[in-house]
Amino acid sequence: MHQQSYQVRVLGVGNADVLSIGRFHQRLGLSRQDCIRRILTAPSILQAKLDIHSAEEMVSVLKEADLPCDLLPQSEQCLSPPERFELAVYISDFTHITSFITDLALFTGQSSEELLSCLSKTPAIILGNLSEQVANELIARFSKPGIELMKSCSDTAKYTVVAYAPGGDRGLIAYYREFGLQQAGAQPEQSQCWQLTDLTVQKAQALWQKANELHLPLVIHNQDYYRFDLLLKSVPESAQQQQAISTILSSQLSIPLHLHPRLFTSLPIILKRSASIADYEPIMNALVAQGCAVTAEWVGGIRFNLRFENITDAPVQCARLEKLCTAIMGRSVNFVETTEGWSVKADANLHQGLWIQYEAHQFDVHCRLMRNTHE
Repeated sequence: MHQQSYQVRVLGVGNADVLSIGRFHQRLGLSRQDCIRRILTAPSILQAKLDIHSAEEMVSVLKEADLPCDLLPQSEQCLSPPERFELAVYISDFTHITSFITDLALFTGQSSEELLSCLSKTPAIILGNLSEQVANELIARFSKPGIELMKSCSDTAKYTVVAYAPGGDRGLIAYYREFGLQQAGAQPEQSQCWQLTDLTVQKAQALWQKANELHLPLVIHNQDYYRFDLLLKSVPESAQQQQAISTILSSQLSIPLHLHPRLFTSLPIILKRSASIADYEPIMNALVAQGCAVTAEWVGGIRFNLRFENITDAPVQCARLEKLCTAIMGRSVNFVETTEGWSVKADANLHQGLWIQYEAHQFDVHCRLMRNTHE
């Protein structure tokens, strides 16, 4: 009598991490790398052509490692979804950064130094080649207040290529025009931005390769990761319009009514940080309809210099600040003493600036982020 054989299917990543996977991959007859690949693209087959006893034993081992799995008859076909996703992170509040790095390090097996380097980018790409099932699981597993994880499928995402022509460099501009790039709005001559949007990943990479061969500074941005600061610049003087604006601020942004008079006299002010287009566009449209001047600024392009204030023990605190800035910026920076504190021309991105600001506050130093207008 023919004995039926079985296959073991992993359904997701569960609570497994690189250490738990390392304990059983050899029992599966797989390399650690292949085992991890199959788990991260779940649902997928981990082992096949097993008798019922071996299959049930393997399911028991996997469940002990917190991996959800099941048994299927060998005759049943199991196809993994072909789409592959990557995960990126935007961090607007670094209160939970230590526990986030600890959790991520346990899962990936990366060192704290590797993750620090990764997370100091805006946005930070932390994992790739995932199934959508696993991407959704990891978003739920690692998200924390102020730490937003998002997924993107490179096959369907749209991309923008961006390049700059400092000082209106005519040679660079000629190349950019040849590539089909267009000038991005009214730009000061010293920082002319040229771009081409809504490209497939293949088209974006082909342009990047062509530019790289000519040593041209072209950068690719995934539009799925675009996040914007919503900036309120002015409001009309009409009391009736201001009342309507207050209704929008209360209902859509949960800004208490008693703060509105002070807000209207403190413009410009950021109403919402690191918002997706879908999140900020309805608010922006409603405010513009009431006569407000509102802009959305892409956070990936914002750069900051730093000013440290409230320094009471200069030698000790400045040494700590230099060490902090070097770790997060990935390079040394120069501190200049001024009448207002210690200034640093850091050219920090949003993650770097907010991270330094948070860590400085832990030893009672106030860090002011000074917008760098020369990009």
